[in-house]
Amino acid sequence: MKLLLTLIFTLAITIASNAKVKIATLSPLLADLAQQVGGDKVEVVDLIGINGNPHAFNPTTKDLRKASGASLYLASGKNLEPYLPKLKSLIGSSAEVLELGKNIRSLKISANSDIYACCPNHTTGAMDPHWWQSIENWRKATSTLESQLGKIDPQNKAYYKARSKAYRAQLHQLNSWAKSQVASIPKSNRSLATAHAAFGYFCKDFGFKSIPLRGLNSEQSSSPHYLALAVETLLEKNVKAIFPDESSNPKALKTISRTAGIKLAPKIYADSHKSIIEMFKHNITVITKALR
Repeated sequence: MKLLLTLIFTLAITIASNAKVKIATLSPLLADLAQQVGGDKVEVVDLIGINGNPHAFNPTTKDLRKASGASLYLASGKNLEPYLPKLKSLIGSSAEVLELGKNIRSLKISANSDIYACCPNHTTGAMDPHWWQSIENWRKATSTLESQLGKIDPQNKAYYKARSKAYRAQLHQLNSWAKSQVASIPKSNRSLATAHAAFGYFCKDFGFKSIPLRGLNSEQSSSPHYLALAVETLLEKNVKAIFPDESSNPKALKTISRTAGIKLAPKIYADSHKSIIEMFKHNITVITKALR
């Protein structure tokens, strides 16, 4: 009997040590981050999916069933997810909700800022929630997630720390590469005209002037007056290209492009991608090719 109890106890410990931490994420980018840090010690469920819009997502009963048993929910924070208070109330104390952008310094949209060459009047003073458009911010978020996983699963703390360190090294290399590519763009050409106000952090890090043609997300409409001012700014700044993103209205941007006589570049990614590294490689490559 004693031997049997010992075997049962040993088996229970083995099962517990092999159990994966389940993480539900509110963005495919956050899903990628969770996998990069968590490796084979985590099970990641992305509730939004690659084609989802984190600005407009609203969790359903089906989504919550997919996330059942999750110890941790990853959110971007900074008011990006309007449904987050509702989600927190539904989850209760059954899991932690970690807003990775919470401790990252926020940017406010302002025409007086050095970052903006033109500012949407309907979003002036708003906080830009797109903090992941800075590689350094993503490195900070990596460390934050590493710390949280170490608390949830202390026996694998060293494992998470090692993966976090390796991933942050990759991100550092990515940042160095990105800066070397941007250096090939003449400073007079570093105006970034985009579909919506999602690239403030990017512009701050890489020395661009942001010209957002719409509001904080692609659903916000721009008045004819604002669009006229935007076209005027595009011409005044001698902008070389307009960059659509994955959720922008192509018809509206084609109208602006035609009116201003400025080419439409291939799309860049603002809110959603399967990998932050692949996203930056794509965006930097498209931007540098269009503005050199």
